[in-house]
Amino acid sequence: MTPPPYVLSQGVLTAIGNALSHAFAVGIGASHEASNPHHQARPCLPSVRQRSKAQRPSEGHARTIVEGRWGMCEFTGKCANIIQSWNPTVLGLLDSLPYDEEVVVWGRRWIVKTSTLGERHGYGVYACEDIIVEDSTSCRREGPTLFPYGGPIYKRRHWNMILRQHPEWKTFALEMDTFAGSTRRHSDVRVIDGDPIRSGNIAGFINSTVGTRPKRKANCEWVFVEGPPPAPYGETYHEDHCLVLATRTIRSGDELFTHYEWN
Repeated sequence: MTPPPYVLSQGVLTAIGNALSHAFAVGIGASHEASNPHHQARPCLPSVRQRSKAQRPSEGHARTIVEGRWGMCEFTGKCANIIQSWNPTVLGLLDSLPYDEEVVVWGRRWIVKTSTLGERHGYGVYACEDIIVEDSTSCRREGPTLFPYGGPIYKRRHWNMILRQHPEWKTFALEMDTFAGSTRRHSDVRVIDGDPIRSGNIAGFINSTVGTRPKRKANCEWVFVEGPPPAPYGETYHEDHCLVLATRTIRSGDELFTHYEWN
């Protein structure tokens, strides 16, 4: 005897139909997204490191304004972070240098006034007391210390960046590492920005003997010294430095001269 055919109830048929419709719709949707080149994916949020980098101020927008010899100067980009502030008192120098008035620097009296070379040479530094050098030939580089050549110190590569923005800043630059035996790379040679207006560097007013008429004789020189200066200045300044030393007897009223070339 043949069994009667099995007939599904209406409820079962409805459930099967709904399941097939859902599966078909899901398949169509996935296929459509994969084939649609203009499908917009959910944006990916940057990680913490990426976000902080994106929000960090760009060096290209950095800006610093400082007082220069001929007014205010603006430095931008990397130079804005390279340019240094300087406190001349840490090296025993003056905050400002008055003209035509006696000042005391490193225990000696000096005056800054118009140079004996003439007004076109600007100012010069004059001794207000006798400074005796017993034997200038045997005391080479061992004469009495007058004062330091002071100012902020830069590596040459940073100094060149500064000059590209403000070439006039090179006027009173002094290279520290040109002495015999220096092993520093050219880009790491240190430069002192010795502008007396910006740094209180009285040595910046010392004129050169080169091209003088009548010919002046040098009575001092700049010397590199490794390590801090003598007490009490070494208590506040701990770096290598340059000193101005007397090379011959200097009388009260004499102008200081040394030998250097202008670049």
